[in-house]
Amino acid sequence: MTTKDRNALTLPHSYDRAALARFELFLFAGIATVLITRAYLAATGYPQIGGGALHIAHVLWGGLLMAVAIVATAITEGSRTRDLATLVGGIGFGLFIDEVGKFVTADVDYFYQPAIAIMYVVFVLFYLAAREVVIRRGMNDRHRLAIGARALSDLALGQLDEIQYNHALRVLDGVEDRSLTDLVDSIKAGLHSQTPPTGGIESKITRGRNAFFHRAEELLRHRVVRRLVLTLFVLQALLAIVQVIYALVSENVVEADDVSDLVVQISTVATGVLVVLGVWFLFRGPYLRALRLLRASLIVSLLVTQVYLFTQDQFGALFGFAVSLFMLATLRIAIRSEEAAAALPQ
Repeated sequence: MTTKDRNALTLPHSYDRAALARFELFLFAGIATVLITRAYLAATGYPQIGGGALHIAHVLWGGLLMAVAIVATAITEGSRTRDLATLVGGIGFGLFIDEVGKFVTADVDYFYQPAIAIMYVVFVLFYLAAREVVIRRGMNDRHRLAIGARALSDLALGQLDEIQYNHALRVLDGVEDRSLTDLVDSIKAGLHSQTPPTGGIESKITRGRNAFFHRAEELLRHRVVRRLVLTLFVLQALLAIVQVIYALVSENVVEADDVSDLVVQISTVATGVLVVLGVWFLFRGPYLRALRLLRASLIVSLLVTQVYLFTQDQFGALFGFAVSLFMLATLRIAIRSEEAAAALPQ
């Protein structure tokens, strides 16, 4: 099997990482804004901007920042503007969604308890959907040309750094359609016409970000970390089995007080079944199926069970949420490694 064939089999790795990084910047800026805003308001006694009958809610500032981000991308060029607009838009979205409680209640209640759960669902669904779109879409030859052309535009504007320059050349090297060879060569010639700066602030930030994510991925890929995560799943499976046995022996009837209780009970059962099946295949094989089942259990937990916890405990559920994300990130890396290994010739 040739190198090109192996690259085709590992297509999920061939996606626009810069686009995903921009989206993650937007999302994390929004999440951080919600946390910082709520912490600041609590510390200052929830002050109001305005006076008398006026109250300038921060949802308005959020809308203004999102408008600034949209207009900036509409009237200016270059990756620097796009990255800054992503950050500003994320902050604006955080300010906007932080007041969702006011707009889903008849009495305009900012402290509406399920508001945190609503925000949580929006952020999680946003992340899963956008990530899936970016990765599933991958990069075809036309997309690779567009990335190279944007790099050439940034070079003309003096905004192309060394990391972006090297990334553009690597992406262009992946174009396989021979009818596009002349266009690829023209873009490469333009990129080679001028050496991009190496000491700019963008290069330093990008280099630091890449180093951070590389070290984080190395940590999550470590054998000890993977075994720790799998051990947690084994313990969770044992706990689920013990709970089922106890329920059968004690003959306790589980009742749901309302619809949310019923939903969380169903999701807990579904999560438990997936975990038990995943652990079963973990010991009996196939290993990749086990990892995928365990990943599915985490996704169900994040999308349903954690929502219930957030409605009950507000920000107190953040620890469990962080642990779930850590386990999910570890599983994603493990699955990616197993899929790449499975694609290689035996």
